[in-house]
Amino acid sequence: MKEERAIKRKRRKIKFWAKFMIFLIFCGAVAFLLKAPLFEVKEFVVEGNHYYTADEIRVMGNCTAGGNIFIGTDCKDIKQRLEKDSYMQEVNVKRVLPATIRIELKERRQTGAIVYGEKYVVVDGEGIVLRKTSVEPQLTVLKGITISKLSVGEPVEAEEKVLLRQTLQLLNVMDKHNMYFKTIEVSEGEIKAYVLDSLFVRGTPEHIMKAMEKDYIQLVVQELFDREIERGTIVVSGDTKVSFNPKID
Repeated sequence: MKEERAIKRKRRKIKFWAKFMIFLIFCGAVAFLLKAPLFEVKEFVVEGNHYYTADEIRVMGNCTAGGNIFIGTDCKDIKQRLEKDSYMQEVNVKRVLPATIRIELKERRQTGAIVYGEKYVVVDGEGIVLRKTSVEPQLTVLKGITISKLSVGEPVEAEEKVLLRQTLQLLNVMDKHNMYFKTIEVSEGEIKAYVLDSLFVRGTPEHIMKAMEKDYIQLVVQELFDREIERGTIVVSGDTKVSFNPKID
């Protein structure tokens, strides 16, 4: 019996030391791999960007090559830095072995600019404030909106809440249906949407949106351009009632 117990104790010791040695070898292998040049980050790939260039994204994220992909590159930090920018709707940062970091973006798309004193407030289709600028951007300019609350990265608020919401919807419809207005003037439930400085569409936001969805406004504008007419009023008085008046009200 004593001999059997001694043999068992000896076997347990052997198993313990065998496991310990395997653990040491494993740790050594992991440490070797983590320090191996194979896993040094060589490239930061940027996908889904439109407003910012890939180089701008890398600078904003403080992306530096040469660090270890596992312990020398903080993907969470890159993500947090980028998410601070108002144009970023979604940010994902992933490790792609052996030596690449992929930055996947979904940016907010600027669709219009609200006149705000001598400045312009650039917003996306949901009214999120993307930036303020003193230079008129190459976007549809909204006039007649009285901003009551303004914070970059947050939805803009206006005294004309319903008209603001409808006008933002109109911008989204305009974008989807191959139409562009230089300026939209809002007043008392009706809008004037300028195709050219002396050619505009007049009606309620709802009627104009429905007419655009059916391509009625686009067809009238194209016919006017074909006839080299660049002055007048396109009146939208119902879902399907679109007429042209050469006079400007």
